[in-house]
This record gives sequence, C-alpha cells and structure tokens, in this order.
Amino acid sequence: MSFLEKIKPHLTSKDFLIQETVLHAIHDYPFLPEEWTVQLLKEAFLNEEKQPSILIYISNQPLSEEAVTVISENIPQMDKTNIHLALSLFDGIDPELALKHRETLAAYINKDMWPIYELTVNGTEDEVYTEYGKSLESLERADSYQHEIYIKAKRLAACIVQNGWITEDEIDIILQEELKEEWFSFNGTLTVYMIGLLKIDKYIPVLASLLDRDDDILLEEVSAALIGFQTDEVVKAVEPYLMKEDSIIFASSIVENTKSELAVQVLRDAYHEAGELEDQDLLFEALCHQLSEAAIPEISGHMNKEYFSSMIEIEQTVYGYYSILGLPHPDLELWRQAAMETEMHFRNESQQKGYFYTPPIKSEPKIGRNDPCPCGSGKKYKKCCGK
Repeated sequence: MSFLEKIKPHLTSKDFLIQETVLHAIHDYPFLPEEWTVQLLKEAFLNEEKQPSILIYISNQPLSEEAVTVISENIPQMDKTNIHLALSLFDGIDPELALKHRETLAAYINKDMWPIYELTVNGTEDEVYTEYGKSLESLERADSYQHEIYIKAKRLAACIVQNGWITEDEIDIILQEELKEEWFSFNGTLTVYMIGLLKIDKYIPVLASLLDRDDDILLEEVSAALIGFQTDEVVKAVEPYLMKEDSIIFASSIVENTKSELAVQVLRDAYHEAGELEDQDLLFEALCHQLSEAAIPEISGHMNKEYFSSMIEIEQTVYGYYSILGLPHPDLELWRQAAMETEMHFRNESQQKGYFYTPPIKSEPKIGRNDPCPCGSGKKYKKCCGK
C-alpha cells in the first residue's frame, strides 16, 4: 500500500490527533491530490478548532480553481485571528488563476502583486528579466528579509523556467559563482528554486552539499527542490547530512518526505547512529511519518526510553503512527491521553496569552526552524507556528 493510500482514509479523521499526524506527514509532500487540498479546506472552514492546523499544514500545496473559490468564499466569515493563515495560501497562486478571479481576490492579495501576475502572463523575456533583476536588487539592499518582494521574485523565477528562458549553462555559471561565497545571494537561492522546478538530476549532489550552509531561506529552497525529485538518488546524497548536528533538521525532513524503502532504511540506520537525544527524536518522527511497518523496531524501542527532548510531540506522533496503520499496542490509549493533555495545555495557554491574535510580520527576518517559536510557547519554531 502506498503512502497516499495509507493516508487517505484518515485525511479528515474525527480523531484530532490522527488528523494532526496526517497533516504533518503531508505538509512538505509535493504530490498531494488537488481534491484532497479542497477537502481539507472545506473541513477547515467547517471546523474552527481544526482551522489553524489545516491552514498551516496545507500552505505548501498548490491551489486549484476550486480551492481558490472555497477560500475566497469563506474568508469573510473567518475569525480575525486566523485570517492571515488563509491569506498566506495565496502566496503561491498561479498568476493566470489569480487574474481570472481578480475581482474576487483583489481584497485579499497585495496590490503590488497584480502587475507581477500581468507581467508573468503577458510579458516578454526582457521585461520579465528586468523586473526580476529589480526584485533581486531590492532584496539584497533591504536591511531585513522582505517576504512580499521574495514572493514576487519567485513568481518571476517560475515564469522564467516555464518559458524556457534559462539554460543549464546559465545555471552552472550562477552556481559556480555562488559556491565560492560564504553566503548565497538571493539570485543563488532562487536559482536553487529554479532547479527544483526543472528537476535536473545532475544538480542533486550540489544541492545536497548546501545542507551545510547556515541560511534558512536557502535551506528551505534546497529542501523543497530535493523533495520534489522523489528519488533514491536524493536519499543517498542527503544521507551523510543526517549524521551532522547542523544539518540534521533539513536532512531528516528531505528523507522523511521522500517516500521509498531506501529512505526508511536510511532513517533507521541514522537513528541507531545518532548520539544526541534531539537527533533521535527527529529521526523517530521522520520514521513515523514514513508510515512504514519496517520501522516498528525503532519506533517501539524509542518509546521505551525514559526521557525525550522537547523537539516533537512524542505521544501524538506515535499514537498517530499506530492508529493510521491499524496496529495494536498496549500503550495506545495512554499515548492518546498524554497527547490530548499536552494539546489542551498548549491551547489554553495560547488563548490566555493571546498568541494567535498577532499575525506574523512578514517583513521581519525569517525565523529558523530550529529557533524558539516567537509565540512564546517554548517549542521549536518547526514544531509550533512554523509547522
């Protein structure tokens, strides 16, 4: 049974913990059926309790026309604390789709994006490259990360790729120059994004080598690009970085979201080699989200440990794993109770302190996935608002 076949019956599970596991498992997976995204959106707008999690977890999925309609029809009725999550879904909207629904979406999409949509649909190569260069220059000049400008640049980069306006030779030249520097420029980072769209196998080793870099914006693009290949060549290239403290978060995410028998085996091997508790927890989580019974020895053995780190919600993850696969375990109910207690404590604390009443300010520097979450929960950003 494939990964998606295992997930499908539980996509909108009434059991909150099972659905949370499903959502986390599909968050970075690039081949979710469009109708599943629509189904999850409808669930989010029918169930306000589930709404934040669903909107966060599907943020990486492309929007179909039906999905755009569902979002735009429901935003006016949303609680103000979650509106920013719905609006962020439009960041990756296809320009032609946006223009088709401009009258409806004008109130929800930044006005500066509409000329970019027009340009990517109707502009010439010179016009697109000129605007792309201006966006890159603005990003480099800014004192802090400018999310809106970065989204513009990504739309222009996608247009360049879709129209065949960049060659492998040009990509090679850019990468050669960028690799000489300690930090990638935004041109280099968006070239990685272009490679992800083009899916050219020869760049897999180069992309994997970037996992040593200390730049979360670059690493997000590297991860997305490598996950998009869905090949064992990626797993082999990334495997060494599972053993390094500075690269394990992104490396484990890549292997976790590459669904293959080799990926499961590599994660199992890395788990046994890991010396730090946090690293073992990350690899345990990655194994659970592979939804492979081959990992039962590591998963069941991990639950026998006396201590866990605060990196992941252990009980929720293991409860979801066994429940989705339909596997019995004598501690299943204990895990469920512990996970619900943790979840309710976090929700109550969030409501009391008003964490969700302040939408994220996108012009601030990007938060690293291993940094403390700015909401004040005490969790890592990756395991909280950055899910």
